[in-house]
Amino acid sequence: MRSAITESDRARFLVEGDWSQARHHRIRWSECDMHAHVNHTAYLVLFEDLRVAWWLRCGGGFGPGEPGPAVIHFDVRYLKAAGFDDEVLLTQRTPSFRRSSFVHEYAMWRRGDGLVCSARAVCVLVRSRSGEKTAIPPEVRRALLEVDGATDESGG
Repeated sequence: MRSAITESDRARFLVEGDWSQARHHRIRWSECDMHAHVNHTAYLVLFEDLRVAWWLRCGGGFGPGEPGPAVIHFDVRYLKAAGFDDEVLLTQRTPSFRRSSFVHEYAMWRRGDGLVCSARAVCVLVRSRSGEKTAIPPEVRRALLEVDGATDESGG
Protein backbone atom coordinates (compact mmCIF):
# COMPACT_ATOMS: atom_id res chain seq x y z
CA MET A 1 0.00 0.00 0.00
CA ARG A 2 1.21 3.47 -0.83
CA SER A 3 0.69 5.61 2.25
CA ALA A 4 -1.19 8.85 1.64
CA ILE A 5 0.09 10.37 4.87
CA THR A 6 3.17 12.55 5.01
CA GLU A 7 5.57 12.11 7.91
CA SER A 8 4.68 15.65 8.99
CA ASP A 9 0.95 14.80 9.18
CA ARG A 10 1.72 11.50 10.89
CA ALA A 11 3.56 13.42 13.64
CA ARG A 12 1.07 16.31 13.94
CA PHE A 13 -2.02 14.08 14.13
CA LEU A 14 -0.35 11.11 15.89
CA VAL A 15 -1.51 8.75 13.12
CA GLU A 16 -0.87 5.03 13.50
CA GLY A 17 -0.77 2.48 10.69
CA ASP A 18 -0.87 2.84 6.91
CA TRP A 19 -3.75 4.53 5.12
CA SER A 20 -4.29 4.78 1.36
CA GLN A 21 -6.27 8.03 1.54
CA ALA A 22 -6.04 11.07 3.81
CA ARG A 23 -7.87 14.39 3.82
CA HIS A 24 -7.52 17.45 6.04
CA HIS A 25 -10.73 18.87 7.49
CA ARG A 26 -11.71 21.58 9.94
CA ILE A 27 -14.91 20.83 11.86
CA ARG A 28 -17.68 23.22 10.81
CA TRP A 29 -20.46 24.49 13.05
CA SER A 30 -23.03 22.75 10.83
CA GLU A 31 -21.44 19.40 11.82
CA CYS A 32 -21.97 20.05 15.55
CA ASP A 33 -24.75 19.76 18.09
CA MET A 34 -25.74 22.51 20.54
CA HIS A 35 -22.79 21.58 22.80
CA ALA A 36 -20.32 22.13 19.91
CA HIS A 37 -19.59 18.38 19.71
CA VAL A 38 -19.56 16.69 16.31
CA ASN A 39 -22.93 15.06 15.69
CA HIS A 40 -22.68 11.32 15.05
CA THR A 41 -24.26 11.70 11.60
CA ALA A 42 -21.50 14.13 10.59
CA TYR A 43 -18.88 11.41 11.09
CA LEU A 44 -20.81 9.18 8.68
CA VAL A 45 -21.04 11.92 6.05
CA LEU A 46 -17.31 12.70 6.34
CA PHE A 47 -16.46 9.02 5.91
CA GLU A 48 -18.90 8.77 3.00
CA ASP A 49 -17.04 11.64 1.29
CA LEU A 50 -13.85 9.56 1.54
CA ARG A 51 -15.66 6.50 0.10
CA VAL A 52 -16.98 8.51 -2.87
CA ALA A 53 -13.53 10.01 -3.59
CA TRP A 54 -12.01 6.52 -3.35
CA TRP A 55 -14.60 5.05 -5.75
CA LEU A 56 -14.01 7.79 -8.32
CA ARG A 57 -10.22 7.45 -7.99
CA CYS A 58 -10.58 3.71 -8.69
CA GLY A 59 -12.42 4.45 -11.93
CA GLY A 60 -15.96 3.95 -10.67
CA GLY A 61 -18.89 6.22 -11.48
CA PHE A 62 -22.41 6.97 -10.32
CA GLY A 63 -24.43 7.07 -13.55
CA PRO A 64 -27.73 5.28 -14.14
CA GLY A 65 -27.15 1.56 -14.51
CA GLU A 66 -23.52 1.78 -13.36
CA PRO A 67 -22.43 -0.33 -10.42
CA GLY A 68 -21.74 1.54 -7.22
CA PRO A 69 -20.93 0.77 -3.59
CA ALA A 70 -23.83 0.30 -1.15
CA VAL A 71 -23.09 0.15 2.58
CA ILE A 72 -24.64 -2.96 4.13
CA HIS A 73 -22.95 -2.77 7.54
CA PHE A 74 -21.30 0.08 9.47
CA ASP A 75 -19.60 0.02 12.88
CA VAL A 76 -18.35 3.17 14.57
CA ARG A 77 -16.21 3.49 17.68
CA TYR A 78 -16.22 6.93 19.30
CA LEU A 79 -13.15 7.36 21.52
CA LYS A 80 -13.10 11.12 22.18
CA ALA A 81 -15.48 13.95 21.40
CA ALA A 82 -14.48 16.06 18.42
CA GLY A 83 -15.68 19.63 18.45
CA PHE A 84 -16.20 22.84 16.57
CA ASP A 85 -13.14 24.18 14.76
CA ASP A 86 -11.00 21.10 15.51
CA GLU A 87 -8.37 20.44 12.87
CA VAL A 88 -8.63 16.76 11.95
CA LEU A 89 -7.19 14.31 9.47
CA LEU A 90 -9.64 11.81 7.95
CA THR A 91 -8.19 8.53 6.70
CA GLN A 92 -9.45 5.52 4.75
CA ARG A 93 -8.06 2.15 3.72
CA THR A 94 -9.38 -1.06 2.16
CA PRO A 95 -8.04 -4.14 3.95
CA SER A 96 -9.93 -6.78 1.94
CA PHE A 97 -12.38 -7.52 -0.84
CA ARG A 98 -14.36 -10.41 -2.33
CA ARG A 99 -16.16 -10.92 -5.65
CA SER A 100 -18.75 -8.17 -5.13
CA SER A 101 -17.92 -6.65 -1.74
CA PHE A 102 -15.14 -4.85 0.09
CA VAL A 103 -14.30 -3.65 3.59
CA HIS A 104 -13.36 -0.04 4.30
CA GLU A 105 -11.78 1.25 7.50
CA TYR A 106 -11.93 4.92 8.42
CA ALA A 107 -10.45 7.07 11.16
CA MET A 108 -10.52 10.65 12.39
CA TRP A 109 -7.33 11.97 14.00
CA ARG A 110 -7.23 15.31 15.87
CA ARG A 111 -4.13 17.46 15.61
CA GLY A 112 -1.94 16.84 18.66
CA ASP A 113 -4.42 14.39 20.19
CA GLY A 114 -4.49 11.30 17.96
CA LEU A 115 -7.36 8.96 17.22
CA VAL A 116 -10.83 10.37 17.89
CA CYS A 117 -13.06 7.92 16.04
CA SER A 118 -12.70 4.75 13.97
CA ALA A 119 -15.18 2.99 11.72
CA ARG A 120 -15.54 -0.09 9.56
CA ALA A 121 -17.92 -0.47 6.61
CA VAL A 122 -18.84 -3.48 4.53
CA CYS A 123 -19.94 -2.41 1.05
CA VAL A 124 -21.48 -4.42 -1.77
CA LEU A 125 -21.34 -3.37 -5.39
CA VAL A 126 -24.85 -3.05 -6.82
CA ARG A 127 -26.43 -1.79 -10.03
CA SER A 128 -28.22 1.45 -9.21
CA ARG A 129 -31.43 0.73 -11.12
CA SER A 130 -32.01 -2.90 -10.20
CA GLY A 131 -30.18 -3.15 -6.87
CA GLU A 132 -28.65 -6.47 -7.99
CA LYS A 133 -25.17 -7.38 -6.76
CA THR A 134 -22.45 -7.27 -9.35
CA ALA A 135 -18.79 -8.23 -9.51
CA ILE A 136 -16.13 -5.63 -8.80
CA PRO A 137 -14.78 -4.46 -12.20
CA PRO A 138 -11.20 -5.45 -13.13
CA GLU A 139 -9.87 -1.86 -12.96
CA VAL A 140 -11.24 -1.43 -9.43
CA ARG A 141 -9.82 -4.83 -8.37
CA ARG A 142 -6.45 -3.72 -9.73
CA ALA A 143 -6.61 -0.48 -7.69
CA LEU A 144 -7.63 -2.46 -4.60
CA LEU A 145 -4.53 -4.63 -4.93
CA GLU A 146 -1.99 -2.06 -6.15
CA VAL A 147 -3.03 1.18 -4.44
CA ASP A 148 -4.83 0.01 -1.33
CA GLY A 149 -2.80 -3.15 -0.75
CA ALA A 150 -6.06 -5.01 -0.07
CA THR A 151 -6.24 -8.78 0.34
CA ASP A 152 -8.31 -10.66 -2.25
CA GLU A 153 -10.57 -13.00 -0.24
CA SER A 154 -12.73 -14.00 -3.22
CA GLY A 155 -11.18 -17.45 -3.42
CA GLY A 156 -10.79 -17.19 -7.17
